[in-house]
Amino acid sequence: MFKISKFSKFMISVFLVGTLMWSANAQQQTTSDELLACAQRNLNSENFHGVLRVDTFRPEFSRSFLLEVWSTADNENALVRILEPLDEEGSGYLLQGEDDLWFFTPLAGQSISLPRSALGDALFGSDVAVEDLYRGTLNERYDPELLGTRDDDNGDFIHRLRLTPKPDADVVYGKLELEMQDSNCAVLAIDYFDQRDTLVRQGIFEDFAEMGGLVLAQHSVVTDLLRQNSFTEQTVQSFDIGIDFPETLFTLECLEDETQCGLP
Repeated sequence: MFKISKFSKFMISVFLVGTLMWSANAQQQTTSDELLACAQRNLNSENFHGVLRVDTFRPEFSRSFLLEVWSTADNENALVRILEPLDEEGSGYLLQGEDDLWFFTPLAGQSISLPRSALGDALFGSDVAVEDLYRGTLNERYDPELLGTRDDDNGDFIHRLRLTPKPDADVVYGKLELEMQDSNCAVLAIDYFDQRDTLVRQGIFEDFAEMGGLVLAQHSVVTDLLRQNSFTEQTVQSFDIGIDFPETLFTLECLEDETQCGLP
């Protein structure tokens, strides 16, 4: 009878354990990818138009902005225009495809090209990044990892994901960690870490509305953890999804002159 040596048995055991571990990791990676894709679907799977109010609070001052935002499905193009305050009225940002980002202010009278990394910059000293305005924070520049799942108080599950920038990704944060609801993939909270792995901001999302099968937060609070009593509230005053945009909307002509946008 053929006998298997102790060494062979050991190697077979190592192989089987390694295979099981690989399968478990592969399954987890698939799950984390699917969860992130589901969260992204809520945020950027349809054309979006909305009016947002951004209120920034600091110990020494407070300031408010009223913004109008348009973004295409998958966030390939986005336009952010400032409606208030009066001294910033008409200023705005334009994202065109993968690389082209522009800023315009009537004071300068012309559009200024910006690096894509500027999407992660704070809007006029607030705790909200430019890409937060058009719901572009969760994008393809991150690799997801499922950290764990817990029960909530309503019979649902809450997943926690870690998003790590892909190699050479042009992003501001060292990583993001988010919590999302299992039943509708709504993002409930995001922790923002800098490149030194320090937690610098926390975002809480609430007052969810459903439209066209998508779930959107109508109110959020982002807190600066490096400064006391510093936070920004963002409120969606109105929004619509799945609408058609004129071809002239995401152009420099429209950014610099709203009469050239082709809007009714």
